Amino acid sequence: MPSARLIGVGAFVIGGILLFTIALFMIGERQMLFRSQFEVYTAFSRLGGLEEGSPVRVNGMAAGEVSRIILPSGPSQKFRLRLRIREDLHPLVRTDSVATIRTEGLVGGQYLLVTAGSDAAPAAPVDSTIPSREPLEIGDLLEQAGQTVRIVSETILNLRGDIEKAVHDVSGTVQDVNRLINEVGGDIKTISATGTRVANDVAAITSGVRAGRGTVGQLFVDDELYQRATAIAADAQKTAENLRQASEATRRLVDQVGKQGGTAQGLTTEVRESLAKARDTLTNLAENTEALKHNWFFSGYFKRRGYYSLSDISPEDYRRGVIEKSGRVKLRTWLEASQLFGTQPDGSPVLLDSAKPLLDSAMGDFLKYVGSGPLIIEGYAGNGDSAQRFLESRRRASLVREYLLDRFGLNPDSAGVMPLGSEAGNSPRGNRWDGVALAVFVPPEAVKKK
Repeated sequence: MPSARLIGVGAFVIGGILLFTIALFMIGERQMLFRSQFEVYTAFSRLGGLEEGSPVRVNGMAAGEVSRIILPSGPSQKFRLRLRIREDLHPLVRTDSVATIRTEGLVGGQYLLVTAGSDAAPAAPVDSTIPSREPLEIGDLLEQAGQTVRIVSETILNLRGDIEKAVHDVSGTVQDVNRLINEVGGDIKTISATGTRVANDVAAITSGVRAGRGTVGQLFVDDELYQRATAIAADAQKTAENLRQASEATRRLVDQVGKQGGTAQGLTTEVRESLAKARDTLTNLAENTEALKHNWFFSGYFKRRGYYSLSDISPEDYRRGVIEKSGRVKLRTWLEASQLFGTQPDGSPVLLDSAKPLLDSAMGDFLKYVGSGPLIIEGYAGNGDSAQRFLESRRRASLVREYLLDRFGLNPDSAGVMPLGSEAGNSPRGNRWDGVALAVFVPPEAVKKK
């Protein structure tokens, strides 16, 4: 063979060997085969998709891999994981370091994150076991929260009747109980309305998760949803406990009526405090469910279902037909102020008892559309300047809305008020009105043909 060809063949072989050596070195460096390493263990009840060979990070830095997963010997045992970690990161891995299962981005693979321990704790010995935190599935958490909220709703319905009956039984004999009726009546109505709203919200959120929205560990890194969902469960449990305390205090109050020593006075205070705590906690619960609905993770789901805040619509946008832009048809009934409202000593409006049958009749035509679209109570007032007309029309609309929510059990999120002053397009009196109008916005296919 000519010498030139021999030289070419030799150069090709040597080049191939060099490229193979470089590739082997790069792969080994990536897998940390040439670094000094140490091993520790951790354990989980469920792995959430973690496998042998999954990366290990210490405070976010690539540190090694899960070298082995030891299967549990029984249902009560845990998966035991052996972690191989770079020796130069050993000073960060302490006995109080915590291992958690995380996800790369939104839909990436699983990895194990080891947090750096505290300076006060010693470095984790080789082959020791560090603590772990189980992966939390938001579906399970929200299902638990939904069950708790359903219990709260049932407790509210049961205890409302018990409390009102017990209070009314003793109202004719004890002055303290008369005062209690006036003071807690508003709390009971608020708790009932808020409880219904929260139950609907949590049911919708849970159905969204079951529709394929995964787990906390699999879909996002920040723990905003975890915190909101945890707060929902905690607040629901607190509300149920406060309501139970109020019911128990009311029963003791009935037993103590007529006895001397001021025991009844102390129990009335206990009932008021328990209901106030339940009301405040349930308000926090409603705020957390509302925040969870508007979180980026669920906002698209709720928009597709038609959930939006009626309170965000201004009178100007409403007049321009912002709700009707989606193709909804507006159906409206007009009611005069003289038929609905009286005047209290301070000049504010009050809903007359004689007005309730009129509102029931007006709503009778709209009940078949409940669930198809939002209900807006338009308020109108013709006296005073523009600010006074705005305030008066809002008070009137709010009084009617409160009655309709209580009377027909409507969803508060789908029933809003709209203060419109005195300007009323297409009203029976032309372009002005003094009173309210009930307006429901429904898809064209929901309107029955005459």
